[in-house]
This record gives sequence, structure tokens and C-alpha cells, in this order.
Amino acid sequence: MISQKSHNRKILANLLRKTRKNDTSLNANYFILYGFLYKYLSDRLKHSLMQDIAGDESYLKTFYQTPDGIEDLRHLALDDLGYFIEEPSAYMDKHITDSIVEDIFSPRFFMILKDSIVFSEENKAEYYFNEIIEILSKQVDSYALNINDEMNAFMNNYLFSLSKLDVFEDDFTYAQVYDSIAYSLFGRFMSTPDYITDIISKIVFSQRKSRGNAYDPFLKDASILFNLKKEGVAIDIYGKENNELLYFYSLIKAFINEISFDEVFLCNENSIDSMSVDGQSFDMIVSKIPNRFRNISKERLKRQSLEIPAEERDVDFREKLLSNLDMDRLGDDKQVIEALKVIESKYNEIEKEDVVSFFGEYESLKDSEFLFLINMINLLKDDGMMVVSLSQNFLFKNSLALLRKFLTYENNYIDAVISLPEGMDRMIRPEVIMVFRKNRLSDDIVFIDLSDEYGTIPSPNAVAGLMRRNLIFDDKTVGKVVEALDKRKPLEKFSEIVPLSELAKNDFNLAVSRYVDTYDGEFIRLNDLKGDKEKIDSKMDELNGKINDLMSDLNIGFKH
Repeated sequence: MISQKSHNRKILANLLRKTRKNDTSLNANYFILYGFLYKYLSDRLKHSLMQDIAGDESYLKTFYQTPDGIEDLRHLALDDLGYFIEEPSAYMDKHITDSIVEDIFSPRFFMILKDSIVFSEENKAEYYFNEIIEILSKQVDSYALNINDEMNAFMNNYLFSLSKLDVFEDDFTYAQVYDSIAYSLFGRFMSTPDYITDIISKIVFSQRKSRGNAYDPFLKDASILFNLKKEGVAIDIYGKENNELLYFYSLIKAFINEISFDEVFLCNENSIDSMSVDGQSFDMIVSKIPNRFRNISKERLKRQSLEIPAEERDVDFREKLLSNLDMDRLGDDKQVIEALKVIESKYNEIEKEDVVSFFGEYESLKDSEFLFLINMINLLKDDGMMVVSLSQNFLFKNSLALLRKFLTYENNYIDAVISLPEGMDRMIRPEVIMVFRKNRLSDDIVFIDLSDEYGTIPSPNAVAGLMRRNLIFDDKTVGKVVEALDKRKPLEKFSEIVPLSELAKNDFNLAVSRYVDTYDGEFIRLNDLKGDKEKIDSKMDELNGKINDLMSDLNIGFKH
């Protein structure tokens, strides 16, 4: 249970009220999220330094008053945290104390930390911090802080309230407050609900017997990747996010959740254009695949190309080419270098066509809007697994029948299909969890029906008014799913093991309701029903005959 006396929870309720009363613009959302990062970096550093010098804020202030003191603090901070704020007035609480409330939301608010923070040489967090500042700078330029008085007052009060949060509270953590605020702002972006994050993560936990790298090509709020990271299942994590605001949110979330940036590789890119990440292959791919690809036209989806994993290519062409050329002599010739790049790109395209191509009945798949699924599977290592959430339409949509056949009958990639209940989230359409594996030995698929029989508990991030965050599946339900996947045995009214041959009989329709019988009523055999009808008809004929005889004896006739 979350303590109702939680300091952070009370402030969160206040912040949510402010948000509901004011329709924050897209630009304002960037500034609000940046405020969380500013607060976190300031308070974490101050807390660490005060512990190192065994003193309070006034004692820390004396260190900042001399060059030697600042140098001592710098060494302590860079060794412990990997960053240091050189100017004491740059701490967020100091900035707010020195400003009148009406002047907190100012250009200086967005520059003061950037101009004062330094990172240790080996700290990769600096790269992502600069990414955040670069994105924010674009928003400041476009917004120019030229907002009306009402919005300006709202932002000043909002940031002032935010500064009162406790970064170190355990009852309702600072990271939970950040997520709750972000979800209230991001509803339109369909970030990953907790119940989907939780069940995908737990399926991976139960099925992976060793640690490895993980990739999410549709990152959204990065919750699934960060779950795997914090649980120790994933070492290096990779992700792409096309939406700049969600990417911005995910980077700040990584800071606040103390994710090691040495093992993080995130980028603001569109995975539809390319799933590949520097030729990497992955132990785990996890994602909530969007139900709708906003701002991506169907024509663009159709223009996807089939990507071939790097290990399936013969020899790196550049290495092959340059080994036969005198690069010392040609290295300064820019035209030659550009020509070599063009040759290399053309060679790679030819190589792709030679290595993999669809043919026969599968030729049309190269134009499939879901081609990215095949590219995702291609990025798996031989023993890798992919667990994704996607729209139930994928299971039975006629236009995708050929793709389902390719993924099952032709390549045997699909390991399990799990239907999710409709009532978990009013914001999204019904979804399924699908488990994919390469080099499967089984020639069947586990179908699991969670649509009716399931239990729920409040999410650890539950907040009144945020329905998408309030429920996850309970341990009993998740345990039953894991048992069905592990034992691969039917569980009454819950799961079935279906051979690929049966899928073929159903034209590769993967709808769970076709294979898992959850009906509770009494079944009536059609042959029995037919027999009963014949008996009733015979009785009716006999009764009608007797009635006619009686009418005749009474000399009663019918006029027509």
C-alpha cells in the first residue's frame, strides 16, 4: 500500500490539479519534464556532497566560496556521480529562492544548469544530457517564451510546486511522480500501460535463462526496457523512438531511474525506415507495437525494405574493396572517397537482393505494411526471443493471412499467442501478446486466453484519475501464463497447444477464441437437436390428425 501521508503524493495531487485546469501546450510539456531533470540532478548532487563532507547546506556553501573548495567538491562529485554543478546559484532550489515566483519560468531557467554542469570524461550521460538540451533549445526557440500571462503564471507556479518534491522519498518515489505527470500529459501519445509493461517483462524474466542485450524499436516511454534493465535480465539496451517528446521523456526517465548510460543506446529515429541498429543482433526484442502509426503514411509503410542481418553477409565490402586500393595515395581525394561510398551502397543493395528475396506466393510480402515484423525477427540471435504487444486485428485480418502463413508454416517463428482482456484499458483497443523465437523445435503454438478469467491488483504507480496506470495482472494470473508457456500443456478453459497443421486448416487465422474453449454452458449436439425436432414434428402431426377427426365427428368444418 502507498502511504496516504506521502509528501510526494500530496504534491503530485496538486500538480495534477494544476494540469487539469490548464491545457498545457506541447512546448510547455518539454519545460515541465525538464524541470524534473533539473530538480533531480540538483538535489542528488547536493545530497551526495553533503554526505562526503559530513556537513549541512551551510557547510557546503563555505566550500563553494573558495577555488580550492570548489576543486575539492568537483573531484568528489565527478568520482561519485560523474557530474558536478560548478556554480552554487545553479542549483534549482537556489534559483527558485533567488527568483520571485513570477520570474521562475524565464530564459535563465533553461540555461543556468547547461552553463554550469560538467561531466567526467568517461561519463556517457553527457551525450544524452546534451541531446536533452538540444531538443529543449529548439522548443525554446520556437516557443520563445512568448506566452500569455495566464500560461506564464501557470508555469511559474507549477515549477515552484515541483521544486518541493522529495527526490529521496521511498513511499511514493520521485520516479513515480515523474511517470504519473508524464502519463497525464502524454495520454494522446499512447505510452505503454503498466499491465502491458508488466506482463511482457515477466514473460521475458521467466523464459530467459541468461542475461543479454535487449531492443525496443518502438520505445515510447522506455518502460519495458528499463524494467528488464533494473531486474538484471538485460545488460545493454537499445531503442528507437520517432516521437521527439516521448524520446525526450525517456532520456530524462533514464537519468531519474539511475540507468547506467554506459549500457544505453537510444536514438530519436523512425524504426519503420530501418529496424537495424549498427548491425547489432539481439537476445531480446520487446515492444508495444503501435495500433496506429501516426504521421506515417500507408505508402511509407509499403516502402519498407527487407533488412538482412550483418552476420548473413559474406565479407564486409568496404574491407574487401580497400584492401585492393592504395588508400594512402587516395585518402586525400574527396571525389574518390565519395565514389567509393556510392559503389559500396549499390553493392550492399545488390547483396541484399541476392541473399534474401520473397518468391512465389510470398512475393507480395515485400509490400506488406507489417514487413517490419520480419525485420524485427531477423535482428534476433539464433536463441533470441521477441515478446510484443499488438492489435488483435493482426490475428484474423484477411490481408495479413499470407504474412501469418509465412511466420508460422513457412518459418515456424510464432511460439505463443496470448489474448488480453478488453476492460484493462479504455484508452486502447484489445491487444494480444505474441512470443516469437528463432530455430524453434516445437511444431505447435501455445494459445492462452486471458480475456475472461484473470485477476488484477493496483499498479505500484496507481494514481487517482489515471486509469491507464491503475491495474496490472496479479501474481496468480501471471503464474498461470508462465506455467502454460513452460509446460506447454493444455489448461482447461485457459490454454491450448495447437499444431501448425490445424492452423493451415483454419487459413492461418490465429484468433485465440478459435482454439481455446472458454464456454461454460451445456453443449447440445446438432444431431441430437435434429432428432428432437423430428420427434416433435411427428407428435404435432399425430395431434393435428386427432383434432381433424374430432372436428369431422362434430360436423364442424372450416370456411376458406
